[in-house]
Amino acid sequence: MKKERDPTPEELEKLLAWFDLDREKAAVKFQSINTRLIRVFAARGCVDADSLADEVMNRVAVRIDTVIMKYPDAVPCCLAFIDNVYHEWYRDQCRKAKAKPPPSPRPAEELEREDECLKQCLETVTKPDRDLFECYFQSEKRIEPRKKLALELALTANALRIRAHKVRKKLRQCLVKCLGDA
Repeated sequence: MKKERDPTPEELEKLLAWFDLDREKAAVKFQSINTRLIRVFAARGCVDADSLADEVMNRVAVRIDTVIMKYPDAVPCCLAFIDNVYHEWYRDQCRKAKAKPPPSPRPAEELEREDECLKQCLETVTKPDRDLFECYFQSEKRIEPRKKLALELALTANALRIRAHKVRKKLRQCLVKCLGDA
């Protein structure tokens, strides 16, 4: 995310004067707006909401001369800067996620062991549960096959989901036990 330069002392003075001519009231308003910005960023899932709120305040302060002309009130002005700062932060998060190297390939022996354990665990559940599990989790396309499966089993979508996840939970417990024994 592009960081704004730090505002000069004069720009900060203008910002506080714009909030209120009384310094103490200006400081209270500054803190109130900053808290509101932090809440907005936190609600959007930003882990560093404090620094993003600071970035909004810096951008407003650096542009204080033009901002005062456009906005009579500070709150709507500061809120207007949120979207740009958020979108820049989000774009950076996506880039960082893409930049992570893929996990290293696992040894073939480990994969074979997992495959054997899965086959053993599938044998422990009933045939209807095994069929349900395979149909429910096998396809890349999920919606239509699951609707069709629900109709075949005369279940609602939610009941099918619950049943499939109960089978999955049993298989997971079995896999953990099987792999732990290895």
